[in-house]
Amino acid sequence: MVPEMSERQEFQASELAFLLENSSYDYGENESASCCASPPCPQDFSLNFDRAFLPVLYSLLFMMGLLGNGAVAAVLLSQRAVLSSTDTFLLHLAVADALLVLTLPLWAVDAAVEWVFGSGLCKVAGALFNINFYAGALLLACISFDRYLSIVHATQLYRRGPPTRVTITCVAVWGLCLLFALPDFIFLSAHHDKRLNATHCQYSFPQVGRTALRILQLVAGFLLPLLVMAYCYARILAVLLVSRGQRRLRAMRLVVVVVVAFALCWTPYHLVVLVDTLMDLGAVARNCGRESSVDVAKSVTSGMGYMHCCLNPLLYAFVGVKFRERMWMLLMRLGCPNQRGHQRQPPASRRDSSWSETTEASYSGL
Repeated sequence: MVPEMSERQEFQASELAFLLENSSYDYGENESASCCASPPCPQDFSLNFDRAFLPVLYSLLFMMGLLGNGAVAAVLLSQRAVLSSTDTFLLHLAVADALLVLTLPLWAVDAAVEWVFGSGLCKVAGALFNINFYAGALLLACISFDRYLSIVHATQLYRRGPPTRVTITCVAVWGLCLLFALPDFIFLSAHHDKRLNATHCQYSFPQVGRTALRILQLVAGFLLPLLVMAYCYARILAVLLVSRGQRRLRAMRLVVVVVVAFALCWTPYHLVVLVDTLMDLGAVARNCGRESSVDVAKSVTSGMGYMHCCLNPLLYAFVGVKFRERMWMLLMRLGCPNQRGHQRQPPASRRDSSWSETTEASYSGL
């Protein structure tokens, strides 16, 4: 899901060229037909909005996402000898989110000026962006499925199986994401748009290819993970509702926030892209005002989606008591002066996860 700052402009430029090449009409016989041919809509408003809005947004998300996910990765790596399966998925999730936001400065430059990094880096940045976009969603589905088995069925799939089982699952996720990103390696390149007088990182395949790629992103990167998460956490909540104690309330609050945050961050973007795709296919009437509104909405909602990378450290780590304890321990080990008076906590056992009370509840009779 490479940021689509100039895809419509490229498509409209080709439309304009076609109209100019085929503009010889017989005005005596085809006057009604020629009246309906119209040039592409001007994109001044959406382009100016992107130049002002996207660089600022991407810069903020870059700093927040890198710091938050870097902290998560540092804490988990400091305890790598006792990581649970959920912690391992969380570590890979933090890496995926950090790598995704790492590409945002490049797209900020592309939006503000033009793509100045060449076709090679265009392919790498686009593929890296999409690999980690898919990985983030699929790893969240893996976490929810792991918790579902543990709480609902009292089955420790990764604990009782071979130690490499969780590693094999992560490798399979990354391999699938790499497969999904192959179109970026093949079709992304730096193109100079004569109408815009600027070079941008764009896909070179026809409209049908862009539609197919968007459907893949919608299904594999959003709908399928969301359905898995919703089903797993609905079953988890059903079990927790019949249990007792404060741990149940904390776990309920967390699992609801997990699904809601993912849905709220990514649903608006995919709805806007769906409308944009229907306009390209002719299923929704096209006009200049609607095109401009969709382009601006796509920029705003994509920013909401990327914000999820910054929320993940808060939702999956900092809300957990175990994680906060391990964070203090790491700060003490690094000699942070503000934490010298903090009482050292005993090391967590392998049965405890760093990220939430949901795991603790799963090992306490649920």
